[in-house]
Amino acid sequence: MWHDILFLLIGLGLLVAGANYVTDGAVAVAKRFKVSNLIIGLTVVALGSTLPDMVVCVESAFHGESAMPVGEVIGSNTFDLLLVVGVMGLVRPLKVSAELRYQDLPILLISSVALWVAGDTVLFDSTTHNIVNRTAGIMLIMIFVFYMWFMILNSRRERPLSAPEPTDNKPAGDVAESAVSEKLSCLKQEQWFSWVMIAAGLVALVVGGNWVVDGASGLALKVGMSQGLVALTVVAIGNALPDLVTSLTAAIKGASGIALGNIVGSCVINALLSVGLSATVVPLKADSIGFVDFITLVGASALIWLVPLLSKNKSIGRIFGSLLVLLYIAYMTFTIIRG
Repeated sequence: MWHDILFLLIGLGLLVAGANYVTDGAVAVAKRFKVSNLIIGLTVVALGSTLPDMVVCVESAFHGESAMPVGEVIGSNTFDLLLVVGVMGLVRPLKVSAELRYQDLPILLISSVALWVAGDTVLFDSTTHNIVNRTAGIMLIMIFVFYMWFMILNSRRERPLSAPEPTDNKPAGDVAESAVSEKLSCLKQEQWFSWVMIAAGLVALVVGGNWVVDGASGLALKVGMSQGLVALTVVAIGNALPDLVTSLTAAIKGASGIALGNIVGSCVINALLSVGLSATVVPLKADSIGFVDFITLVGASALIWLVPLLSKNKSIGRIFGSLLVLLYIAYMTFTIIRG
């Protein structure tokens, strides 16, 4: 058992590190080719932040663990939308911009509903078992392509953000760290180093994805848990932790747009691209994923859109944040009891 846990933890660490290297390297390459920062954020960075989930899903499908991708995505998205957004609202009320209310959050709801329709075949197709087939996977990928086209088209109307003003008021203890960061930034400007970062990141992602799948499957078998339950809990939360740290830091600094944008973008890409790619590799079994799991994800997406849309201050405050956290605790309790 400890062998499986060790593989799982090291695999998750490699996934996070690999995603960071791929993202940093890709951003450097994109800037060298003079791609705007906004488009980089909507494409390269957004995809990079979801690479751990995507790799786990596709690797699981290749290894025949077809019950894991759907559970991993639903678990990760539910963790992000209920717990991460709830904690952010508790720490500091989040102002939801008009762009998020009328563009990104509706797309988030559409992606969650699309995943529900694709995966809950017992309800919608009267089958005996839930399964995401290749046709549904292609449908999800097509919706993702339309989403990316819409975002890139819309980004052309946006003005680039101005760079923050430099400051010389640095604590003495940060001088050495600043010097190292400056040298690393200079090195990143070298094109060869950017490609090395991308290659190293991809290797870490592939190895980490294999180890997460092997560790989670072995752990599930030895403790009597289903693959779906492990995917909904251990793997999903482990892959969503970077989103928690990134968004919580942004929320503390008052950058609510970055905080919510990171969560919304990750969830949309997870639901559409991660599951879509995995389902085109092999039809995905979702026997352990039921109506409650799908409706929880759809309900969370609807709540995060409708509450700021209908409220007077257009924000996610502490009361709503508390509700989201309580809903996540209730959902996880039900999931664990259900087994």
